[in-house]
Amino acid sequence: MILVIGGGSQGKLEFVRSRWDIASANITDGGTCTFEEAFQHPVLDHLHLLIRRLQEAGLDARKFIADGIEQHPDMILICDELSSAVVPVLKDDREMQETTGRILCAAAQKAAKVYRVFCSIPVLIKGEEHE
Repeated sequence: MILVIGGGSQGKLEFVRSRWDIASANITDGGTCTFEEAFQHPVLDHLHLLIRRLQEAGLDARKFIADGIEQHPDMILICDELSSAVVPVLKDDREMQETTGRILCAAAQKAAKVYRVFCSIPVLIKGEEHE
């Protein structure tokens, strides 16, 4: 599994598309897909929005994502970094920020590579470029 993180609108999806030549049809949007579709394509974009939707539905987001990674170990996950933002005022938003951070920590441990994209510049922070 490859994990790509970074702030909003930093070029994460464009990096993934160009680096691995991924067509739009092979990318799932975590903000709009059904829960069943989340892990059906090679790339899951907007993981943080999927986490929010899972929490709003009363589902265990940590288990859902962990199971998805376990069943689809070759996927590329793209997620906005939320930990660099201000602490949200609303309790639900704070819980979502914390849950996303903990899910990203677990995903990073399992990932072969972790990239952080900032200003459209990818930086490999885990793994080897030519693995």
